[in-house]
Amino acid sequence: MIKHLPGLHNVQITGYTHEGAGVGRIQGQVVFIPGALEGEEILVEIVRECQGILRGELKEIYKPHPRRISPACEVYHLCGGCNYQHVAYPEQLRIKQKLVQDTLRRIGGLDNITVHPVLGMLKPWGYRNKGHFRAGRVMNRVSLGFYAEDSHRLVPYFCKHLFSPAVTSLLSFLEEILTHNRVKIAESDGLGLRHILIRESKCNGEILLCFIVNHDDCVNDWGVITQEICNKFPQIIGVCRNINKENQGPILGKTTKMLYGVDYLRDRIGPFTFTTALSSFFQVNTQQAECLYDIVFRYAGLSGRETVVDVYCGAGTISLYLAPKAQRVIGIEVVLAAVQDARTSARINGINNVEFLQGEAEKRLPELAANGLRPDVVVVDPPRKGCDKLLLDSIIKVKPSRMVYVSCNPATLARDLRVLADGGYAIAEVQPVDMFPQTHHVECVVLMTRVEK
Repeated sequence: MIKHLPGLHNVQITGYTHEGAGVGRIQGQVVFIPGALEGEEILVEIVRECQGILRGELKEIYKPHPRRISPACEVYHLCGGCNYQHVAYPEQLRIKQKLVQDTLRRIGGLDNITVHPVLGMLKPWGYRNKGHFRAGRVMNRVSLGFYAEDSHRLVPYFCKHLFSPAVTSLLSFLEEILTHNRVKIAESDGLGLRHILIRESKCNGEILLCFIVNHDDCVNDWGVITQEICNKFPQIIGVCRNINKENQGPILGKTTKMLYGVDYLRDRIGPFTFTTALSSFFQVNTQQAECLYDIVFRYAGLSGRETVVDVYCGAGTISLYLAPKAQRVIGIEVVLAAVQDARTSARINGINNVEFLQGEAEKRLPELAANGLRPDVVVVDPPRKGCDKLLLDSIIKVKPSRMVYVSCNPATLARDLRVLADGGYAIAEVQPVDMFPQTHHVECVVLMTRVEK
């Protein structure tokens, strides 16, 4: 199809994809244009076709959106990570609310759903407590940054807008010390450093640092480098190197060796203290996580007599948040390190009515049901791919009176809500939360109640 539409085209933008790109039509055919805003009249060049849908590149804006602004980041047009920096923040929130509404209707066939305005941040910058930075070499110097959108081309810039000044200062120092010590880089040398992972506690400023390599001998003396880094940044409480020889899959490999200190952080959300290891899931926006969990707590509607099952519980943050108002809470998580963190956090906070089970949720929940468990409330907070179909079937079978679904992906949320709605659950309301300002991503909390047929 693309060969029949060469050259440049005038397009009017009529909406958005669930990934935030503008949507228009050329000769009746749908075209997606990243960076375009609804209502704009633009000039587009078609760059490729995928599954019958054209992908366009924005070349010129004839009629700009009234809330279009200049991006703060100097590499915004190269990176593609913060793909809403060209939109004033109140308009970002409005777009995300509409995105959720449209996705629920288009993918889930769910009309007339109450989707509240998105809860945003007063200061939507510097919010990330975790970052993966790709290592590369530019002009014979080590550079840390991100890949350009839809590519494996390094943008040698580590983003001074989404992370704290301490983290950006650390990244600058790492570039210097890694260059000075002639550290091998996987991207250019074949064997060497691939990524750097940094986690920062927002409550006390402590930092974990992890070097991810594909070969254990890419540095002559890890001890010297570690000592220099820790002397310069005393807030670093742990340094490790992780070995990952796989070219696909998770960034972290299975083997981690400590170089200094401890392998966990402690952070606070609301009144609770949480322990998180490098591999454990913890919301990247600590401030908005409290807002998110307050909504989960309210939707759960606990009186002190309920049994709650928290599925995909991660490091147990939601489980512990709900425990003071529940009779019993059971968390299920597949990652063993996260389960261990959850148990530690329960002990630290003096919470005794929770238990954490390690295993696949779609297997663990039916086992619990077979042993007579009938939860009053089920909370799910799955990864972007959404819930396993077997898990949704299990939830429908155990018939909790209330369900709270926390989602970071409106598309898989809409798909799963359709299954639950067909299984006897009514969607009461949806509250989006802006966990990821300056991007198209949006978190949602959904309350569902059991409707007996």
